Amino acid sequence: MTNKTNAIVILSDWQVPLHDEDKIKRVADFIGDFQPIRLGHVGDMTDSTQLGRWARGLREEFDGGLEGGFEKTRELIGYHRAKYDGPWDLVRSNHDERLENAIEQRLPGLKGLTIKGHKLNIQNALRLDDFGIDWHESPVEIAPNWVMAHGDEGRTSSIPGATALQLASEIHKNVVCGHTHRAGLAWSSKGLGDDRQAFAGMEVGHAMTVSAAEYLGRARLNNWGNAFGILWINNGEVFPQLVPINPDGHFMVNGERY
Repeated sequence: MTNKTNAIVILSDWQVPLHDEDKIKRVADFIGDFQPIRLGHVGDMTDSTQLGRWARGLREEFDGGLEGGFEKTRELIGYHRAKYDGPWDLVRSNHDERLENAIEQRLPGLKGLTIKGHKLNIQNALRLDDFGIDWHESPVEIAPNWVMAHGDEGRTSSIPGATALQLASEIHKNVVCGHTHRAGLAWSSKGLGDDRQAFAGMEVGHAMTVSAAEYLGRARLNNWGNAFGILWINNGEVFPQLVPINPDGHFMVNGERY
């Protein structure tokens, strides 16, 4: 049996087919070596571009590429599963919800339709059960006093880490999330004197190819960051680590370059 590292790896927004395949696979290769006790994903595995409001009535809505994006996502999940067979959690997210939202809001005639007994939703489109991925409809406590959320559950800040920290202050637990595509780790505390409660918020960036994000405009101006997160667990305490990914795809954990 492969020895597990007493840590949880948190993956960031892939947004397939706008993803950066090289960076995603480099992180998967690291996971294969690192062997965490758990894997988490903050959502937006898919972009589901054809179902987004930005594509409505435009060429993208009718290009027939939705299943291609799902197929590529399944391929990337399989790449991870070939290297890591431990617990894997995925939380709901605004892009992964686009399929069900489109049915609810624009195609109500498809509501209740099943394919081979399976409901039309992202969980079944990506065959999450087949891959042993646990789907969560709401934020989930993934480590002691640490909640994994997507990041759109509260107010969004342009400051990296601040969106997660705001959520943490509202739910009184530390938060790791995505959604903003920003990479940041922020700390705060509340209370009087030494009687204080500290909160941490970690935003784990994204795993997209920024040049594919046409909605950013021609200059692709943003303060996003390619990254992922690690929650180290020691004697019931959790220590967060943000791992930035360089533009060339390399990153470093425990002094080792991947």
